Amino acid sequence: MIYILSSLIGAIIGYVTNFIAIKMLFRPYKAKKIAGITIIPQGVIPKEKKNLAKNVADVVENHLLDIDEIHKLLNSEKFKNEIKNMISQKIDDFELPNISEFIKHNPQKVATNISEFVMEMIKTKFPFAMAILNEELIMTMVSENIDKLATKVDNMIDLEKVIDKEKIKQNLQNEAIAFLENESYKIIQELKIGELVENKVNNFDEKQLENMLFSLMEKHFKFINFAGAVLGAIIGLIQAGVIHLIK
Repeated sequence: MIYILSSLIGAIIGYVTNFIAIKMLFRPYKAKKIAGITIIPQGVIPKEKKNLAKNVADVVENHLLDIDEIHKLLNSEKFKNEIKNMISQKIDDFELPNISEFIKHNPQKVATNISEFVMEMIKTKFPFAMAILNEELIMTMVSENIDKLATKVDNMIDLEKVIDKEKIKQNLQNEAIAFLENESYKIIQELKIGELVENKVNNFDEKQLENMLFSLMEKHFKFINFAGAVLGAIIGLIQAGVIHLIK
């Protein structure tokens, strides 16, 4: 009976001790003081948050998101092909605007722009005509004939024939690839990934940091608690054996 009781007490002590030790990694968030004297020190992780942020940033920047590796990925043939395919798809999906429909839906805007253009041309090329023409008259003439203009433009201009989508695709793809090859390394450097990560971790409040680390380490913390209980039970069993031998 003494062996069972001693093992049980040892297991409870081991479990509770490890549980408290884990909690003390994070809490209290601020040191508890009385009359300026620290009674309960600040948790280890809140106290070392700046160092933790710097170390995490170093790991991310130098090992997980190494600049050279990112640059190599962005300039790989696979990534370039994905960019080309994306551009090609976007160009294919793009519907060219219908000029006549635009004119019909924006008659006032189109009439105003045409009137201003005609007035400027008359003033420059035929100033003598200003004696019989004015902006209001030209605006009226254009507005009255805007529907005819839309029809004529539609008959005269077929954007599908005027605009070469394949050429646009090729040019955009070449520009995108050239940009990746010439500018991506510089952009990655300017991102300062390590600094971004460090600032992000430093901006976590203590509760956020605790929740984040617990979510990552929960299984490990449970194992530590269980291991504490097992070791406590073993120590209790040994103590009971020693006491029995002494008696």
